[in-house]
Amino acid sequence: MRLQGSGNSALTARGIQQAELTAKALKNHKFKALISSDQQRALQTAEIINRFHSLPIIQEPGIRERNFGIMEGLTREEILEKYPEVHAGYMKRRETYQIPEGESLVQFFQRVKNVLQGIVDTYREKQILVVTHGGILDCIMRLTFNIPLGTSRNFSIHNAAINHFLVSSEKWFLQEWGNTNHLR
Repeated sequence: MRLQGSGNSALTARGIQQAELTAKALKNHKFKALISSDQQRALQTAEIINRFHSLPIIQEPGIRERNFGIMEGLTREEILEKYPEVHAGYMKRRETYQIPEGESLVQFFQRVKNVLQGIVDTYREKQILVVTHGGILDCIMRLTFNIPLGTSRNFSIHNAAINHFLVSSEKWFLQEWGNTNHLR
């Protein structure tokens, strides 16, 4: 229950198990590329999935989780105790509120959007696998459905879920969201 953000933590035993189950669920897909956040937990997941694909893992720092600055590594209780005003700014989802030593929603979204556009331009009409973080998925959903950054999320994000998007003529389409059937 710690805010990890851009912290470089490894997968837990449960995370490794979930990555192995995800790998099995994706083993018959024919990916042309495997792109991963360069954070350790995403790279470990990509390496486990890649046992069935043997693709070069392209590390992309632009799809790292949001930098939560001084709140990173702390529990919600610790954040409330140490930085109540920062927690309030974060929870209000003010788009331009910049967490001290971290990113604002606008900065984060723009970073993600720019990197995703580069990936789409590079791998046009190819099925690729991207291993990343919940915040990136939140950005993709907001991009796909034009959801304002300041609006609270009305969808769930699950670890090790399979999410499938199609990009056509610069428009994003959701094909599958939050599939965790393989984790049961």
